[in-house]
Amino acid sequence: MERKYFGLVLFFIILLTSQEMVIQSEARVCEVPSKTFSGLCFSDTHCIVRCHSEGYGYGKCSHILRRCRCLKAC
Repeated sequence: MERKYFGLVLFFIILLTSQEMVIQSEARVCEVPSKTFSGLCFSDTHCIVRCHSEGYGYGKCSHILRRCRCLKAC
């Protein structure tokens, strides 16, 4: 009976150790101030539209200075 479960136990050990070996990496993100956005930024929607027109993938409002910041993968 021990031999019957040996393959199953070995399979789970290999499965668990293979998950530990996977290295995940994140893409670097570059953030620059928008050149076309004017005024204080309170809504990300308007900032995103401006950043898309400047060729960036995303835009967000900074929390402290309320400026539009454009983001893209470096």
